[in-house]
Amino acid sequence: MLMEHNVVIKNPRKVDLRFASCYPNLYKAAMSSLGFHIIYDFLNSREDVYCERVVYPYVESLESNTKLADFDIISFSLQYEQDYFNVLKMLDNAGIKARKENRNKDDPFIIAGGPCASSNPLPMSKFIDLFIIGEAEVILDEVLDLYMELDDPRKEIEAFLDIKGVYVPDNPVKMAIVENMDNACHPVRQIVPQTDDKKFIPAFGDAFLLGVSRGCTRGCRFCMAGCLYRPRRETSLKKLFKTAEKGKKATGFNKIALIGADVSGYSKLEELCEGLLEMGFKITSPSMRIESLTDTLIDILQRSGLKTITIAPESTWGLRKVLNKPILDQAIYNVVKRAFKRNMNVKLYFLTGLPTETMEDVAEMVEFIKSIRKMSKKKNAVRISVNPFIPKPHTPFQWESFDFNDLSVKFEYLNKNLKNVHLKVENLEGAFIQHILSIGDEKMGDMIEKTYKRKLKFKEWANIDFKLGLEDELPWKNISAGVSSEFLKKEYQKALNKNITPWCEAFGCYGCGACSK
Repeated sequence: MLMEHNVVIKNPRKVDLRFASCYPNLYKAAMSSLGFHIIYDFLNSREDVYCERVVYPYVESLESNTKLADFDIISFSLQYEQDYFNVLKMLDNAGIKARKENRNKDDPFIIAGGPCASSNPLPMSKFIDLFIIGEAEVILDEVLDLYMELDDPRKEIEAFLDIKGVYVPDNPVKMAIVENMDNACHPVRQIVPQTDDKKFIPAFGDAFLLGVSRGCTRGCRFCMAGCLYRPRRETSLKKLFKTAEKGKKATGFNKIALIGADVSGYSKLEELCEGLLEMGFKITSPSMRIESLTDTLIDILQRSGLKTITIAPESTWGLRKVLNKPILDQAIYNVVKRAFKRNMNVKLYFLTGLPTETMEDVAEMVEFIKSIRKMSKKKNAVRISVNPFIPKPHTPFQWESFDFNDLSVKFEYLNKNLKNVHLKVENLEGAFIQHILSIGDEKMGDMIEKTYKRKLKFKEWANIDFKLGLEDELPWKNISAGVSSEFLKKEYQKALNKNITPWCEAFGCYGCGACSK
């Protein structure tokens, strides 16, 4: 059974527009997404709009059990490529035609946003009327105002092209982002689930989600978010403390989850954590940069109740240079030692299948993992997650391929040689499909539809030979995220030569194109 607190209830007859904010993944994932909370809070602050939530696999709203087909606008948050199939299932189960050309004036207007929509909307372009490119609170007001002015928004779709951050296929668009984080939407009355059912418990448990920063300029060459949402923008300490205080009163939560692409890069992180601790909060965060985990910070986090330090070494030292993540092995050992000294656990994320990677590199990574495991006498003090590297749009590695056979050999080696380690590895077939969906064009819509209808098996996906050369026209060529193609090409060549590009905020601008500098 599920009960929710802080749900917004409005009289549908007293609003001009009903908006369904859809999350095509499970409830626990939806309620762990700060972006999902932001859309809900932002739109419901308007008197003329009623935003309700619809979460996969359901097709009725959580607020009023209104059927998806009865809304004016349906919006999907595309966080993961694998969720594309769930979008079609939700539309189908709601009696809404998947293909946009088959829908008429009386059907809901369907939009989509989120990182997948912003990076490469082409694979879903057969199903979505328009895409939000960037951060929604900069764009949505104008989109909804215009929608209410038009007689038939679907037929008059080109009217939306004057709005920055709106993408209609085959038209150029510039990403829109919040420039001042203090002016961003920081939802205070976040939804509070009350349940004993584990499938409804958010990833962070009973925690208030606090938006510390957006964007990252560290320059990790595999990270789409780090290239897509530049420049890095911080919320002021004053705003964070004020939001946390209000959030505690509104939700009753005594735990804070720090949210951001580069939380540990926050310029006043120790001061922030110390202040939250003094306010009576426990503190958690998805992952922390190894360089940021000083003795002082680990002490603060432990005093706040954190039991597991999560870090991402990614690979061995040689391959970290390829990734532009120049963290020495000793720095990783030091963090692990500090954690074990305080009787804390450690979770580490690794990648395999990286550019230039050989079996010798994989063997070296195995020995590195074993050496970390030996540092603790506790049985489950170390947890390892190994994921296949997936090239992403708008990154220096967007021209790389996904070698399924090579990865199969490497994963078999990892499983064989890390039997005494708490190891989690991702499904390779799912990762391959994710790769195709992330770099594909509008033709992928047919594949998505066939797969959803269970007429397409993995072996047919495996036959797709979709590779991009440095001089090829990219499917997402019309999406301008700021970072130039020339800069990405230079970074790609530097990666292959294992050359490092130091952090621009410390060593100066490299002219990537993402900011006014």
